[in-house]
Amino acid sequence: MDKFVGYLRKISIRRRLLYAFIILCVIPISIMIIISGAIEFLYYNDNIKRNYDNFTYESDIRVNDMFDQLELKFKYLKENNDILTDIYLYAISPIYQTEEVSNRIENTIASIVSNQEEISYAAIILEDGTSFSYMKILVDAKEISKGLEDGPSWSYVDYGQQPALCRTEMVEVDYTSGLKARYVILINLNAVKEVLDNAAGSAKQKIAITDIQDRVVAGSRFEKPELFYEVTVPILDTGLNINNTFIRTKYDLRGLITVTVIFLLVVAGTGSTSYLVHESIKIPLNRLLGRMERIEEGDIFIEPEEEADINSQDENEILNRVFTSMLNKLNEVLEETYTTNINETQLRTRIKELELVALQQRINPHFLYNLLDNIFWIAQMNNYEEIGEMVSALGEFFKTSVSEKGAFVSINTEIENVKSYVCLQKIMHKNQFDVIWKIDPGIVHYKTVKLILQPIIENCISHGFEGIEGGGIIHITGKKEADTIIFEIQDNGRGMEKDVCDGITLAMNDSILGVGDSIGMRNVNQRIKIYFGEPYGINIKSKITEGTTVSLCIPVKE
Repeated sequence: MDKFVGYLRKISIRRRLLYAFIILCVIPISIMIIISGAIEFLYYNDNIKRNYDNFTYESDIRVNDMFDQLELKFKYLKENNDILTDIYLYAISPIYQTEEVSNRIENTIASIVSNQEEISYAAIILEDGTSFSYMKILVDAKEISKGLEDGPSWSYVDYGQQPALCRTEMVEVDYTSGLKARYVILINLNAVKEVLDNAAGSAKQKIAITDIQDRVVAGSRFEKPELFYEVTVPILDTGLNINNTFIRTKYDLRGLITVTVIFLLVVAGTGSTSYLVHESIKIPLNRLLGRMERIEEGDIFIEPEEEADINSQDENEILNRVFTSMLNKLNEVLEETYTTNINETQLRTRIKELELVALQQRINPHFLYNLLDNIFWIAQMNNYEEIGEMVSALGEFFKTSVSEKGAFVSINTEIENVKSYVCLQKIMHKNQFDVIWKIDPGIVHYKTVKLILQPIIENCISHGFEGIEGGGIIHITGKKEADTIIFEIQDNGRGMEKDVCDGITLAMNDSILGVGDSIGMRNVNQRIKIYFGEPYGINIKSKITEGTTVSLCIPVKE
């Protein structure tokens, strides 16, 4: 390495830059063009297929995303508690068989599916033929429902002038009565074709959705003899496939020509830049060499007009400026030495003092930076700790309340959900209350309707402890008596008058909800009675200044 550097130092800067330009620019780019051209020519078909595989991957993601969105809409439709409750009451109670209830069901259906452009029709059809629907086009519900399977399925239907994809499933509305309803959505094939066209990554690609008989349901595909490459991928849980077909791309030299032109432009630009850099280095170096020659002749004083440009950031100009300053200071030192006769000891002492000052100037900023950095991270840690707890608890709460499928969860899941909710409330209320749990471990594996404890806990905190600062306690117990599971939530809050308690109980059990009634408690009570029957539900006892006790009874359910 030293020999190589020594060799370079023997030649001029111009020649060094020329060699560097050839080695670092011309040769690598030339080799890259030759190798890439050869690889592209030799592996032309493989490269095309790899590119087409990339197009297929991207288009499959977009098409599967569309079907995922459609399945998610269908899931929301099936699991909407408001629809299930209204359909159940509509089916079993003549009182609920009104136009208002029917409109409410259809409005809820519309609110779920109307923003999905591909869905042109959605309906819920009862076993007696009654249907609740949302439609962008006119559809005969009875005609559509003929021949559809009871289980979850996708199928291709042709009900006249406009064929469509159909997603249908027979859903159990109430497991105790065996009430079922058929859920149906129709997918507009024109909207699906638009999605497929947008998902195509090239004009040489066509995308189609095919059924198990390899019939084209939506979109289009290339057929022989123009077909060059084909990839078929199943759409999960639908019985349908995504069929990607491609035609051959003709090989041309435009890519190679373009790369060559770019190469020539790069060489020209790099060469011009190297020349300009060389000139910018040479000029100040020549000035510096000239001045050194003058010093060698004994002239160490620099005339003002010969000083370097103070605004220049060029290293050679800076070297000229420093060199000039060094000469001037050297002259001053010599003059001072001769005029003041500073001895060697004094000079060394001064140097030590300057070294100490310089060391102190290095230490102080270093200490200050470390101190500021520590203060910043301590502040970050203090701010994020409570936020982290709230985010974690909120995530656990929504994990059950939103992610759990169906209306039923295990009692253990319900308890964990309430604990997450209590954690959030304790943080929000600055730990002004405590919760004491006493749950029989033998009941945690049984099933319950989800979200039945949280509204009651919320009432304890919002109403029971209103106006009370600290000292609040909530006792939550759960036990099994015969074939019944009893939860008891007791607080030491301000309590209620008997007439207020009786009014809440009356509103909670009334089939018609009034404005301002206890919506959360009534919702829990009505859901328990709908799923488990009239003997089960909520009972409230309360006394002023002694607190409130809410008892909740449900049957044992495996």
